Amino acid sequence: MIIGIDASRANETQKTGVGNYAYFLIEYLKKIERLKDCKIDETVRFVLYAREPLRGELANLPENWTVKVLGWPPKRLWTQVRLSWEMLWHAPDVLFIPAHVFPIIHPKKTVMTIHDVAALKFPKSYNWFERWYSTWSARYAVRKLWKVIVPSESVRQDLIENCKLKIENCHVVRHGYDERYGNYKEISEEILQKFNIKKPYILSIGRLEEKKNTVRIIEAFEKVRSPLITDHLSLVLVGNPGYGYEKVRDAIQSSQFKNDIITPGWVSDEDLPALMREASVFVFPSLAEGFGMPVLEAMAAGVPVVTSRGGALEEVGEDACVYVDPMSVDEIASKLIEIIQNPNNKIQLIERGFQRVKEFGWEKCAEETMNVLCDD
Repeated sequence: MIIGIDASRANETQKTGVGNYAYFLIEYLKKIERLKDCKIDETVRFVLYAREPLRGELANLPENWTVKVLGWPPKRLWTQVRLSWEMLWHAPDVLFIPAHVFPIIHPKKTVMTIHDVAALKFPKSYNWFERWYSTWSARYAVRKLWKVIVPSESVRQDLIENCKLKIENCHVVRHGYDERYGNYKEISEEILQKFNIKKPYILSIGRLEEKKNTVRIIEAFEKVRSPLITDHLSLVLVGNPGYGYEKVRDAIQSSQFKNDIITPGWVSDEDLPALMREASVFVFPSLAEGFGMPVLEAMAAGVPVVTSRGGALEEVGEDACVYVDPMSVDEIASKLIEIIQNPNNKIQLIERGFQRVKEFGWEKCAEETMNVLCDD
């Protein structure tokens, strides 16, 4: 049995949420030597499909793993042209698409992870092509593909309501988190100095864009700064510009505290755990998330979390986070102030976070994903 996996997003140099999901899932799938619950007897082999040679740990493949670098043009629409061509002539028994859209030519047993349907719920947060492409892919996938995987019950319900999902073909497999956030013990002043960050600071991670609600985070920070009467509290916004960045840029430039708003851009996985662990609060009032790995990472790092009420984020955080209406700047600000000014409340949230994060892990995610790929 040959299982093919699209590793193109996992192989990116500057990975974000879905790229990290694909990377860690592949790394932990490599560690599964025997498929305990799979209803097959034959030897399982894996093929990774990538646009470029594999980088870093991804390139260290076990004996039963190989890679096919599908490098010839086009650079755009690689999935629909180059990967489809490969599927036409050399299709695996099962194709798994963890972090992208599926190729239009694909084997009968194709499985895709649908991370969210944000383009349907918040269409103004995407350009027209991204909105059409992701919506078309999700709707086609739930109707035509062998199986789909979703990271939360919230996404499954969204697909039932918006895409006429057949529930028997959908499997909820929750993500894990980067364990470096939990293992990062030492205080690294060098990393803070590298990005010109001074404590205390509020941290947010994600593209600077409409969907991540970056403008309201900035507006809430202004309200937090005024009543606290402090010259030292800053806001750190980690992430590259996304769709709608012009509004974010204007909000920063017009803020009376613009000198205390730090935008380091994309930060490597080596440095990011240090920035997370040293934050006073992690704020993540996203308008739409299918899961929300940064919430898990903050809890693992021992940082209290303010995030959006309802949907997948509350499903992930349960009683370990503080929830707000993401459209309310006043509520975001007031909850941030409560945590900063109430040490006892902060300690309770951190303790709950440590307990909650124990229920998630990439090993569990890999095992459950494998069972989906192998089940008839």
